Parts: sequence; C-alpha cells; structure tokens
Amino acid sequence: MKTFKDVVSARGIKRLITVNPEQTVADAFVLMKKYDIEQMPVMKDNIQVGSISDGGLFKKLFENPDLKNSKIEDVIEHPFPIVSFDTPVEKLSHYIDKYNGAALAKDEAGVYHIVTKYDVIQALGK
Repeated sequence: MKTFKDVVSARGIKRLITVNPEQTVADAFVLMKKYDIEQMPVMKDNIQVGSISDGGLFKKLFENPDLKNSKIEDVIEHPFPIVSFDTPVEKLSHYIDKYNGAALAKDEAGVYHIVTKYDVIQALGK
C-alpha cells in the first residue's frame, strides 16, 4: 500500500515552496509560475497559517485586479490538512477534496512536504 512518503519519494524530494502572510499576491504568482505549482502553504515561523491556490487567487483577482498588490494575509485560504507521513494514499482522499487541494506531512527530520490532488492521481494510476 502506497503512503504519503512513497508519493513524495517517487516524485523526488523537492523543497516545499511557501509564502508568508506579509508577502504580496504578486510575489505568490511569481513563485507559482516559476515552480509550476497550483497550491502553496502560507507559513509563519515554520507553522502553517493558511494556504493559497491558483483557483482561489484567480477568482479574487478577477473580481479585484488591484489585489495583486495586497498582502497574502488578505487573500489567505484555509490551511491544508496535516497528516502523518505514513498515511496511505487511499486515505488522502479524506483530506484532499474540492476544498483542500493538498495535504502536508512532516518527514522524520521534521521537514514539511506537500501532496496534491495531482500527486494522488499519479500515484493511484501507477
């Protein structure tokens, strides 16, 4: 049975890309484009305080284009669920849904990793 850890290992260990609440929406877009990611945790002092997603940002920017100069804390979404590093992939569907596009887990060294809907689909398809 594949686990969160297996998904992270198969994908290749990559540094978790995050933003802090004080950064701007424009900063977040630059990171999302550079790293080709759709979901990003918002971290403050290595604690997740929320998240942002391309879908959520797109909707908010569509309604208010000036939002790109706002701080992340003004557009923050719910934090991603935090699960155990050995959570089975099949159980991740309880955490990753239309409201949460990802889940986080800490590895043995205490470093956060992310698994997204896309990662789960890839893992289940193999």
